[in-house]
Amino acid sequence: MWDFAADIAKMADCEAILEFVYENCLDNGATWFSYHFTPIFESQTSKKTFIWSRDYPLEFQRRYVSGAWREIDPVPRLTFQYGPVLVWRDAIELGRGDPKAERFFEETVTAGVDNWVGFAVFGPRNRNAYCSMRFERDPAGFSNEQLQQIHSLLLAAHLQICKIMGGGRASVSLSEREREVLEWMGRGKSSVDIGTILDISPETVRTYTRRIFDKLDTNDRVTATVRALKLGLVEL
Repeated sequence: MWDFAADIAKMADCEAILEFVYENCLDNGATWFSYHFTPIFESQTSKKTFIWSRDYPLEFQRRYVSGAWREIDPVPRLTFQYGPVLVWRDAIELGRGDPKAERFFEETVTAGVDNWVGFAVFGPRNRNAYCSMRFERDPAGFSNEQLQQIHSLLLAAHLQICKIMGGGRASVSLSEREREVLEWMGRGKSSVDIGTILDISPETVRTYTRRIFDKLDTNDRVTATVRALKLGLVEL
């Protein structure tokens, strides 16, 4: 798992980088993973923060993205304040006395959300990100070395994503429809989903997607979304 730096440095596709990270962490018992890329001067729970995830339960996604969990989630803040690696039970203790934090932890634990770790990853020019990963067993039993290895993997991935994001054009103009397609793309919707939402065909969505990729000098959704956020073209 840990001979990863050279592999990541060769990658030019942000989504492939995140898939690579998750696939390697599956060997350590990871069961779901999310990466939260935070625009400069925004919080990790801002609606402008881009979230990429794998294998999160649909109910958790619904309550986090569309419900109130995202607004009251204290974990990213606590992770940057007390981390850069924060195990779930420690986060719960740190949140005691904060009504919003206590509500978040009570509701998530009741929903069966446990065994997770928060990771703060720092990038150049305040381009930071927060990562969350859940494991089959309680990570309190992990060694410090094991957690640091995972953190190093996430940091290498984030730095490469920042490098890729730094490319592309300095100024891009998107049509209103292209903005709509990109915003739904950034929320994880498929071409079929976007077509249904916007009342256009999936093929038309794919045409807009190709135009967006061309304008943003990329071939993947993650890079397109992150570059668009950087340029202030969309809000998620």
